[in-house]
Amino acid sequence: MGYREVFADGSAVYSGAGASPEAIRFHYDTGTEFFRSWLGDELVYSAGRWREPLTGENIASTLEDAQAAKLDFHLDAVGCGEGKTLLDIGCGWGAAMRRAIARFNAARTIGITLSSEQFEHVRAQKNPRIEVHLQSWEDVVLPEPVDGAISIGAFEHFAQPHQDRARKVSIYRDFFERTYGLLKPAGRLSLQTIYWQAADRALARAIVPNDVFPESDLPYLDEALEAAQPFFRVRYLETSGEDYTRTLREWLRRLRQAHEAEPRLVDRGKFAFHENYLRRCIVGFARDRISLARIVFERL
Repeated sequence: MGYREVFADGSAVYSGAGASPEAIRFHYDTGTEFFRSWLGDELVYSAGRWREPLTGENIASTLEDAQAAKLDFHLDAVGCGEGKTLLDIGCGWGAAMRRAIARFNAARTIGITLSSEQFEHVRAQKNPRIEVHLQSWEDVVLPEPVDGAISIGAFEHFAQPHQDRARKVSIYRDFFERTYGLLKPAGRLSLQTIYWQAADRALARAIVPNDVFPESDLPYLDEALEAAQPFFRVRYLETSGEDYTRTLREWLRRLRQAHEAEPRLVDRGKFAFHENYLRRCIVGFARDRISLARIVFERL
């Protein structure tokens, strides 16, 4: 599966299943320092893990602690450790790979992203144990299977709003099949994704934020679980919309601070766009239209 079908006149059409590289770059390639101003120095752009979902026990009091707890959850879940190899599907700016090496002493990490700025940021670190590729999950080929794989906040970009349930399940099944082939026997995949909760499909199509994330749609939980069945068993599943609400509120607070402190970096247009998007997301979680899932799969 290639990125594009290129025609004789030089024109090209994206041939993948989910969001195109251009759609990903529309949101993510708007300045690494801009994102750093409200995400924090580690540039982690997904919900932190603030509390244990069943007991309600607080495990973090700051955004940085919550993000570290989230990364540790996923890395622990796939058995990351000394001498192990890790694949990060949708690696962002590389925080999980850096933590896999610094805290878990992973031997080698491989990250993939469709964002040019994220790719360049990770590559510029020149860490010999980090390998990064500018490509889709559909195109990943590895010389040998890895011990574990994680995917945090990328699954939301794998399908598009116009696709019906059957098509989405088919796309997700392709993802799980490909990941199955990239893992060693009994290897694990730890997945984190936002999903549609109390929203029927007609409403979901109407409220999906295409102005923020073009060509992207959230899964329903049953779609992901059905798609994984031929290749993986579910070892653990937790849901916590509250984790994302709390993270979003902290991002919003920091975005407002950055706008006041660094108006050249966080100008009026960027501020208004992202403030509106973050507020809309908070409302979506508060109304239970969307929620957050962390699912640990084990290869059959």
